Amino acid sequence: MNPHDAQNSLDDIHRLQDRTREEIVRQSFTLPRVIISALSLFVAFSTIDLPRPWNLSFMVLGLAVYAGVGIVCEHRASVRRKTTTQEALFHGGLIACIMVAFAVGRIAAFALFDLPPHGLLSQAAGGAIVAAVAYVAATPVNRSVLKSIVQQGGRA
Repeated sequence: MNPHDAQNSLDDIHRLQDRTREEIVRQSFTLPRVIISALSLFVAFSTIDLPRPWNLSFMVLGLAVYAGVGIVCEHRASVRRKTTTQEALFHGGLIACIMVAFAVGRIAAFALFDLPPHGLLSQAAGGAIVAAVAYVAATPVNRSVLKSIVQQGGRA
């Protein structure tokens, strides 16, 4: 093998690694996964104001669907790799941001709307709407952040 062929092979490897990293990011934020995740977050958060045991049942159901969608999508992914610490921190931060959006939405619903039994929107439903919309709206930003983390992980 001459040096030119070796360099071409290395260039192909680097190009395919970049394509693999892009596929990992693309799979993480597909439209069905984002929509189902947002709906499951809405179900989990909007039912907090229901009486027991319904509030706990629906919260567990919504969070189980949220986690299950992630697990199923990762299991069916055509490209897999070991999760890095930075990626785990990113996903933990994403969950924390969702919780903050829910809290802000719940406070806003309390301040802006006439609450039940006279009003149509409960505090939890207002917070759930804000959290779900924020999750969907932040998808492009999340995708770009995850892309930079995945690319950094490949160079390390």
